[in-house]
Amino acid sequence: MRKIPIQCLATTRQTMAILLGLLALTAGNSRLAAQTERIELTLDQVVEIALQRNPGIMSSEQQVEAAKARVTQSSSAYWPQVTSTTSYQRQRTALITGTTDVNTSKEYDLYNTNLSASQYIYDFGQTSGLVEESRQNLGASRLGWTTTLADVVQQTKRAYYEILKNQRLVQVAEETLDSRNKHLEQATAFYQVGLRPKIDMVRAEVDVASAKQSLIQARYNVDVAYVNLNTLLGGPPVAGPYRVRDETDRAARPKELEPLVDEALKTRSEILQLEAQIRANEAHLRSVRGKFLPSLAGSATYGWEDTQFPLDDYWQVGAKMTWSIFSGFQTQGEMAETKAKLKQTRAQLEQMRLQVTQQVAQAFLILDAAEQSIATSQVTVRQAQENLDLAEGRYRTGVGDAIEYTDAQVSLTSAKNTLVQANYIYLQALVDLDRALGRGSTAPQPSSSPTFPWRHQVDY
Repeated sequence: MRKIPIQCLATTRQTMAILLGLLALTAGNSRLAAQTERIELTLDQVVEIALQRNPGIMSSEQQVEAAKARVTQSSSAYWPQVTSTTSYQRQRTALITGTTDVNTSKEYDLYNTNLSASQYIYDFGQTSGLVEESRQNLGASRLGWTTTLADVVQQTKRAYYEILKNQRLVQVAEETLDSRNKHLEQATAFYQVGLRPKIDMVRAEVDVASAKQSLIQARYNVDVAYVNLNTLLGGPPVAGPYRVRDETDRAARPKELEPLVDEALKTRSEILQLEAQIRANEAHLRSVRGKFLPSLAGSATYGWEDTQFPLDDYWQVGAKMTWSIFSGFQTQGEMAETKAKLKQTRAQLEQMRLQVTQQVAQAFLILDAAEQSIATSQVTVRQAQENLDLAEGRYRTGVGDAIEYTDAQVSLTSAKNTLVQANYIYLQALVDLDRALGRGSTAPQPSSSPTFPWRHQVDY
């Protein structure tokens, strides 16, 4: 067997190493390119996607369609009811002949076919009450759809800001880790030259490990926030990774509460929906009361009947009055049930008005508290940064100790986190206030296919 020189083997290994390195570099560049090519979605785009793809909205749309169909069903009583009947019978009839009382029988075939029509005339509100009830229920279903839209808009905006908040907390965690890594390098250098005890270096290592753990948790929270947003959007909005645009402009909060409460009580879809349900219950009550009185309808029939073909034709025209004299207290029971439902809905309306007032007031107060917290946190961050700078200077000169530096770093991180939380509490409270006022829901066109011009294929 021919032996390959050792120099050739070394050259081959070097060549393979270079090739593997180039492949790794290429793969790294590809991943970097994928990261930089992530699609950026704005808040308005995310809300639009949610309105067109959220399953809850689709379900609410079908409830409206079902309510429309019930209006058609109840209104059908106003139209003529036309039926066609065809029958065949084999009959046997007893016959008495003469004076001997001898019974004989005759069997024969009977053929019949006819076309009948009946027309509602008047029933003292039974039919009109049911029609009005179905129409009011349709209005309530539409308002329920509006409520669903408003809920989805609120949840989507809150999820959007939750992503931005957690991304900002990741930045704070990264800044903390970078600061603690620098302190670890400093403590290690001081220990190696004998200026600091080993416990300073160990404590700095513990601080670095704690900062890494906080960073891991912060990144996890970002991933969970994206999952929650995707759920509201009915799945990932684009093919591949995406990011949300940092939209953190804070609108000025309202200064007076009472006008907001008055607006909400007039415009909230939940209140309007309950009012429509009350009108539906009142219409049903009128329909039930009509059952105590007669109903009048007209009828007409034209047909052919005989025992053999060709059949003889016949016709009849008339009117019929129906009056249920006694139904075993069924009508009384139905009326009692309807009255109870009416009272229940009225109580629910009062309860909803109280809830709306509470929601508006709560969002208003949270905005006020968050605004004050932002101002205080900004001062706290500046003071904590100055305190850390002083502690770091004292540590470098040998005056301060590791505990003082760690406490200063913890205080700064806490102050930054508090400021981030306050900013996004304010933004989410603005969203909650809009929802409490019944604002911010734009209805998409039903059964329209969503199209997004920003969607395209992106590789992970």
